[in-house]
Amino acid sequence: MAKLVITVDKSAERILADRAQRLKPTGPPIRLTPLQNAVQFLRGVHSRATLTLPVFYLHLGATADADPPSSVPGYPGHVLKHSLQFSSIGTIALSCRKVFDHAASGLTGANFSKVSDSTLTEVAEYWANKSARPVQDAFAALYLLRSVFKDCAKNESQLLGGSAPLGRRIALLKQYADHAAAHLSLDYYEFSTLDSVHVVAALTVIGEIIRSFDDPDSQPTYFDTLDEASLNAAKHLFPAMPDLRLFGSMQIEMQSRLCWQFGVDKGRQMLLEQLPYAIGWFSESTANSQ
Repeated sequence: MAKLVITVDKSAERILADRAQRLKPTGPPIRLTPLQNAVQFLRGVHSRATLTLPVFYLHLGATADADPPSSVPGYPGHVLKHSLQFSSIGTIALSCRKVFDHAASGLTGANFSKVSDSTLTEVAEYWANKSARPVQDAFAALYLLRSVFKDCAKNESQLLGGSAPLGRRIALLKQYADHAAAHLSLDYYEFSTLDSVHVVAALTVIGEIIRSFDDPDSQPTYFDTLDEASLNAAKHLFPAMPDLRLFGSMQIEMQSRLCWQFGVDKGRQMLLEQLPYAIGWFSESTANSQ
């Protein structure tokens, strides 16, 4: 007589237990030198910029008032639209919160804003060696970045009480991240599409400054190509969305370079105040309130 033998495969549970054991904290956190901390933080900012720019266009498409809502027909198209609407703005807000984190230690914007001139010089020498460019250029770019993070990597109350438009918009997105994307909360939040436009554009310009020195093997048109491809990809999913690129009227590499070449005061003004006007996205009347 044939027998039916049932065996339970517990290999997945064993693999999980092994992984849990290996990843359980057993010692102090990794300690980095001031140079390593600054370099790794800036690389993280560049990485967030490359992820956030494409997601911005998905958000534009997912929030567009169109019928049908997407290229996916029927009810699945509605599901896609609403799921991308939530996940895209969540990614933008969480990237904003991470990059402009006001925690005093670790890989945070606030910690980078406090680096000494001597550490900034070390990073400039490292960048100059990688990119075969003058140390003075690298230091000027880093000096601008440190100043911008000193302005923007603050808590929400400080940013909302300030006068810089970028700082206020960062605070509004950080509020959303805290009150909706990262935690369950009944706290109120409010932001507009223009708020996310300014933050994403500033993050892109900052990311390009970092790329130009820390990743010189990539093409100077890297972010321009990414900007165009991101819009085209989103339009495949949402054909009715506006055919508008964030940086359709300027070269990102040139704009980023001019920010630090013009000096810290003009560079800060461009990023904190003028960037929405420079890219042609400056009207609150066209922004969709969230």
